[in-house]
Amino acid sequence: MSLSNYANLKAALRDKSHRNDMTDDRLNEFIDQAEADIWQRLRIRTMDTRATASSNATKYLALPTDFIRMRKLTVSSGGILYELEYRTPMGIQHDSASGIPQQFTVTSQLEFDRIPSTITVEMQYFAKLTALSDANTTNDVLTNFPNIYFYGALKHLYAWTDDEGQEARYDAKFEREIDQANKQDKRDGYGPAPAMRLTGTTP
Repeated sequence: MSLSNYANLKAALRDKSHRNDMTDDRLNEFIDQAEADIWQRLRIRTMDTRATASSNATKYLALPTDFIRMRKLTVSSGGILYELEYRTPMGIQHDSASGIPQQFTVTSQLEFDRIPSTITVEMQYFAKLTALSDANTTNDVLTNFPNIYFYGALKHLYAWTDDEGQEARYDAKFEREIDQANKQDKRDGYGPAPAMRLTGTTP
């Protein structure tokens, strides 16, 4: 069965589990749980996102609602671009002075090492894709890596039925699909290796 959309995914889960008593609401829950796992582990280019925001006289800035993990953060002021250094929440060096931030950290929000003047913040970060639903029946992960959703949801289905053997089986399959997708996307990002032309004699 094709896993091309939300309805087909649920039908495939119901068929694979041999559980015709599985309601749509229950299957929706398993898919939602799988998505939470996916956003923790999957890192592909379609999740690479940029966003800008303005900050004025505050050390704190709300993160985008789809935020997963920061890749790069720069600020601009007076036409000059500054790349900030990431520090852990415990390692950031707070400065009572105001001005252009030099460091940042991420907790439930974005935090600078000092109160900035008026700056424009540009974040490059990994973002969650739009979740599957009856209104959004597909996304890039389901289109390009459908088994990630399939195995991930089956893992949670069998956890719900207390079948630890099947849960472990599909957890392993899910992790393997995630690893393969991450590696494939990384390879595709580099593109083909340039051809080398050799001249003269070779040893």
